[in-house]
Amino acid sequence: MGKWITKILISLKDELLDIIYPPKNSCIICDSEFMGICPLCKSKIKRVKEFDKVHSYGYYNGVLKKLILEFKYNKNFVAGSILVDFLCNMIIENKFDIDFIVYIPSSKKAIRDRGFNQCEYLAEEISKNLSISVCKDIIKNKNIKEQKLLSKEERYKNIKGAFSLKTDKNIKNKKLLLLDDVMTTGATLYECEKLLKESGAISINILTVAKSYI
Repeated sequence: MGKWITKILISLKDELLDIIYPPKNSCIICDSEFMGICPLCKSKIKRVKEFDKVHSYGYYNGVLKKLILEFKYNKNFVAGSILVDFLCNMIIENKFDIDFIVYIPSSKKAIRDRGFNQCEYLAEEISKNLSISVCKDIIKNKNIKEQKLLSKEERYKNIKGAFSLKTDKNIKNKKLLLLDDVMTTGATLYECEKLLKESGAISINILTVAKSYI
């Protein structure tokens, strides 16, 4: 009964978003007659082909940067849906074995300013498309300076000890996908990865929409 009610609520939320933010019948980037993103604009995204610890769809510039900024700061859920498709394809292509999706939490101030956590939205939509449960147990337990204002060294110091878990029941002995929108130095992702490993995760695949050139 609970899962059935949850599905109805998710469906109602999607319908409400379509009413508030109706999708355009044109490319979100160039306004050509193509719903979503046209093949030409999509082809301009510079894909990341070599991965270290983090898998990223593309580099944070041009078309991909515009999609992320539109989604993150202008609540453009057409852009958000496009990013979700990119991430779902990455998960399928790389054959990630996942028990739970976990995501980087936003600060209370960021949620107040934007009205939502973009990573939570991405996680929930991936969950809906690929039937993978979302774990919301990572919490931010201290206010920190904005990472984008800091140097690489300062970012690692700033983020240290910034996260904790509500519970480890969905972490211990589980295979996880750790999700974020943009990777710059990786300080935030690696701090959360460390927390998840210390809490007993079997494996952690890290996935982001974009990777900065920094």
